[in-house]
Amino acid sequence: MCCEPKSIKEDVVIKEISKLSASAMLAMTALSLSLVTGCASTPGAAPAAAAPAAPADAGKLPPLVVYGNEGNVDPNILYLGTPANWAFVVPKNGLGAMDAGSVKAEPTKIGGINGVKVTWTGGTGQIYSQSKISHDQYDYIDANAALVFDTVLHQAPEDQVTMRVDCRYPCMGVVDVTDYLKKMPLEKPTTVKIPLACFEKAGTKFAVVNTPWVVFTNKALSMSFANVRYVPGAGKDADVMMKCGG
Repeated sequence: MCCEPKSIKEDVVIKEISKLSASAMLAMTALSLSLVTGCASTPGAAPAAAAPAAPADAGKLPPLVVYGNEGNVDPNILYLGTPANWAFVVPKNGLGAMDAGSVKAEPTKIGGINGVKVTWTGGTGQIYSQSKISHDQYDYIDANAALVFDTVLHQAPEDQVTMRVDCRYPCMGVVDVTDYLKKMPLEKPTTVKIPLACFEKAGTKFAVVNTPWVVFTNKALSMSFANVRYVPGAGKDADVMMKCGG
């Protein structure tokens, strides 16, 4: 997830790491995941060059759909993660059922749109979409975009809930959404908008995003999600979850 463009020094470090045996690499991955709760980057993935940015004309910048009516939107894949395995692939293009232990997913609909119902059963877990390479999404920052998704809250959170946008470990921006969710009415479809500027302020490098959304908690929670996207201009809407300047 971490995330500045590589310097000469970083190139040397990467070359040295590449000399390690496969077993050593696996050991290092396991250690890093045990030290950092909720790591969303797929183990063993070396930093890759960012894909080209979206069109620079913010006035014509289209919404970036990450998870839609057909499930995953290429190049993203929907995952569940727990301390036992941070990369359980949700089957059927993100629209199938998956039981990862402390968190499970099942197909649902919100307002007729296909989505995923996620239930945390009392332990640490997360849901996230991730691509194999990083992508330059900085034009969405320039366009005052927000992370927007449709949701239904089925069970209020028992513990802190955070959302993230990751840019290869340890690069990430974490936003606390606990209070907002505790005030949300149960079983009512709601559209949530979080300005991308909030994630940038918290540490996300939008020039190298590989995980465009993550939801993480340690205790019981149940929510459905559909139509997850970055929407230009929505970061300035009056009904955003929070304001972060910019």
